[in-house]
Amino acid sequence: MGFIPEWAIGVGVIIFAVALAQIVVVKLRASVRTLPASDNEIGELRQAFDAMQNRLGELEERLDFTERILTKQREADRLEPPPH
Repeated sequence: MGFIPEWAIGVGVIIFAVALAQIVVVKLRASVRTLPASDNEIGELRQAFDAMQNRLGELEERLDFTERILTKQREADRLEPPPH
């Protein structure tokens, strides 16, 4: 238990980086203008943040599922009698 596949960590980092980049781009667009951020820009930021939260939640669910499957497989391997 406690084993996280390397690919799962990589996927999580990529998803997080893409979502964070979206937020940064929207924020940079807003800061380039001299006018205060419009409601539309704030809405875009919120949507990007919500998308990042949703993707991270899905990743957590998939990681939990993968850990459960790996744990079951390891337990089954331990309980099997050794081949003669």
